[in-house]
Amino acid sequence: MEQKALIIEGLHHKYDNKKNSNWVLNSINLRIEAGELLGLLGPSGCGKTTLLRLIAGFEYPSKGKITLNNREISNRHKILSPEKRKIGMVFQDYALFPHLTVLENAMFGLNDKRNKSRLDFLLKIVGLDKLINRYPHELSGGQKQRLAIARALAPGTNFMLLDEPFCSLDMHVKLKLRSELPNILRNCNASGLMVTHDPEEAMSICNKVAVMNEGKIHQIDTPINLLENPKTLFVSSFILGNNILNLKKEENSYSCCLGEINTSYLKGNIKIKFISISPKFIVIENSNDGKALIVSKEFLGEYFIYKISFKGETLRVRTKINKSFNIGDKCFLSIAKDSFYFVYPGAHKIFI
Repeated sequence: MEQKALIIEGLHHKYDNKKNSNWVLNSINLRIEAGELLGLLGPSGCGKTTLLRLIAGFEYPSKGKITLNNREISNRHKILSPEKRKIGMVFQDYALFPHLTVLENAMFGLNDKRNKSRLDFLLKIVGLDKLINRYPHELSGGQKQRLAIARALAPGTNFMLLDEPFCSLDMHVKLKLRSELPNILRNCNASGLMVTHDPEEAMSICNKVAVMNEGKIHQIDTPINLLENPKTLFVSSFILGNNILNLKKEENSYSCCLGEINTSYLKGNIKIKFISISPKFIVIENSNDGKALIVSKEFLGEYFIYKISFKGETLRVRTKINKSFNIGDKCFLSIAKDSFYFVYPGAHKIFI
């Protein structure tokens, strides 16, 4: 059986004691295996930072409990103080001491300043062993974040909380540093939870991703399973960037603004209300008689993304750059052959 680094059970939280106020966190259950990096992914205001504060020990949970390395550290009656949890924290603004050198910053949390073997090991891993006498203002953004990671791991920490660690970095540095993070944690036998609002960031480096919205976790899964089997409409929209369209029940079929959909895959008396379809699976064609209208256009390197108004719905459609349309054009939309979509409730995957 895998050892669990972190276990969260039945966690609820609100910032007041009123019975009718909404939960900021609602029935959170989460397990992180030893050596695993889990991404906590969701939009701003969904409760990610509150969950981080509860794990760190800055808040009492309203209900539930948190266990770290087989030791209960939080429940509604008592919490272990943050400094006794041996949790390393890395923030988006680095939180370095400007008057201390790289070496002095990295040593800050050590009880025994004479034993620097782990520190020397860490500084070499993060590529700062030749820069130990520099001050933070003499470092690049990526070097500052590496130093923040080394400082958090230096006291022997084996669990890390990373709060939007790459959002202040430019794209080139961000891509390089995030590819290095799993190796750094692995070399230090550390597990971690990384908070982000960027699906690409979480999906690219995390072993598993917990998708969160409005205080609830919608799905915890591997990146591949999230893409292939999104359990809820929110996961389908937030992770895949899919269009969510209303379905209308006919006598023996269902239809959306793109036409009738194939329901032969569905067995039994299943009632569905929504279709989730990728922008790349919608075909757009110029048509003077078309009822769809292009209202915006974005150039995203290898393709265009169009926002299209059609029968009271707003759709996003993706095309290759060799197929260009203009804002204000009338067009005709249809579902591409050899594609698939999901229908909800039920998260049924239907192939064309």
